[in-house]
Amino acid sequence: MGTDKIMLHRRTVLSSILGAGFGAALAVPAWADVPQYPQLVDAAIKVRSFTGVYFIAGAVAGPRVLAGGEQGVIIYSDDAGQSWTQAQVPVSAAITAIGFASPLVGWATGAFGVILKTVDGGKTWAKQLDGIAEIALMNTATQAFVASQPAPTAAQQASGTPSAADHAAHRAEVLSGQGPDKPLLSLLPVSETEVFAFGAYRFAEHSTDGGATWADWSMNIDDRVAQNIYGAAAIGGAYYLTSETGLIFRSTDAGQTFQQLAQPGGTGAATLFGIMDTGTGGILAFGVAGSMYLSTDQGKTWNAPQFSGTSNVNAVISLVNGNLLIAGDSGGGLWMSRDKGNSFTLMTRNPVMGINALVPLGGLKFLILSSVGAFPVDLATMHA
Repeated sequence: MGTDKIMLHRRTVLSSILGAGFGAALAVPAWADVPQYPQLVDAAIKVRSFTGVYFIAGAVAGPRVLAGGEQGVIIYSDDAGQSWTQAQVPVSAAITAIGFASPLVGWATGAFGVILKTVDGGKTWAKQLDGIAEIALMNTATQAFVASQPAPTAAQQASGTPSAADHAAHRAEVLSGQGPDKPLLSLLPVSETEVFAFGAYRFAEHSTDGGATWADWSMNIDDRVAQNIYGAAAIGGAYYLTSETGLIFRSTDAGQTFQQLAQPGGTGAATLFGIMDTGTGGILAFGVAGSMYLSTDQGKTWNAPQFSGTSNVNAVISLVNGNLLIAGDSGGGLWMSRDKGNSFTLMTRNPVMGINALVPLGGLKFLILSSVGAFPVDLATMHA
């Protein structure tokens, strides 16, 4: 196809993002008339008692442990969760993930596309990005992606099958019109200067200067569905992402591209919330309705462990003795694996507490983050 036809195709696709003509400004969506989004400008609510707060995510920063949850609340403890102090957080959006690159430098993500940064171990946080700015970043990245794509062949045009450029343009158009309410759901801090954040509808952000500037990274993930990315982890020199449709994406080039792996459970598998290193070369993915898959060959093949739970598996951590501990959100179930994730045994249930996350505290101690607060637990005092 000649150069003129290629450029015509690119202009046609770009016009769906940028307006009536190539290079025109994006039409101002209705949501832009909202003067302020209170979740992005109001500081986190002050909490007198942390018992009863709905906590979603946690992390360790050196000797400190942190928990984050509803209405922008982040708390930290320097005595393994025995006492807590509320951090200074400039937003009231729910906190969905916390991750640290060092004991002092870390990030948190939240609803409305929030990305926060701390440089004092989580005592104070500053907003670096939100959903409003992310829409602008997405449109810029989509424009560049569409312009870089080859024009469809005659056969592709005749089939009517949407191209990668068509998918990208449609996604940007829809998400731009919907507004900045999409949450970021997972973090992958690489160093004090490099960090990735992932979330709903494949929103993805990347910074290599500590968050001073960000780039939309959604076009770097091999996903045509624009699905939610729930989990992110660095395992064995590669980066892994888990998703809404049960797909797992892996990057072996330091996050420049994320390619689909063989889908655990086959087509139509359950949503996967996270993925973690089981030790000795194993990778465990986990998610909805007791779904878990174990791989010992870097994701080429997957097998389901022996597990009787049917609630959502929200968290898996590795203890100092190498055993794995998993938590479910229904009935507060805790299960233990003593064989690197091949089988799990129920330890205990708490029917009044849904567990959202676990944070290792060293030894056999861990922190439960739940719908009714944050609680330190010592396995040495429990009967397996």
